[in-house]
Amino acid sequence: MIGGLMSASYAIIRPGDILKRNKGLHEHVGVAWFDGRVLHNSPRLGEHLSSVDEFAAGRAIRVQPTPARYRDRVLAQGTAVLRAPRGYHLLRNNCEHTAHYVVHGRPTSPQLLAWTVIALFGAFVALR
Repeated sequence: MIGGLMSASYAIIRPGDILKRNKGLHEHVGVAWFDGRVLHNSPRLGEHLSSVDEFAAGRAIRVQPTPARYRDRVLAQGTAVLRAPRGYHLLRNNCEHTAHYVVHGRPTSPQLLAWTVIALFGAFVALR
């Protein structure tokens, strides 16, 4: 299903697409690379390439298509990341930071922001 969950076929994945898979309470995020692998960031290996199957880890992958006009940026930013890979850091350089930097040119983590807002709201409620 295009833009939805995939399990058996990876035919709809295009270079530069953002790939997501469930990892408990959050999603693991990567970028489809030009040779069929996935560029992502993990605590154990930092920023690296792995096969789609390794990235999926037996789970369904959700594909967020990236417009074709971003592909040159993805290639340039992703190549820079692979030439000088940084280690994983939950707050400063997690899988979402890497994917958003490669595709959009800025390292952001919407999931981290959401968890921060939830934590602050919880603290506010608890202190009332």
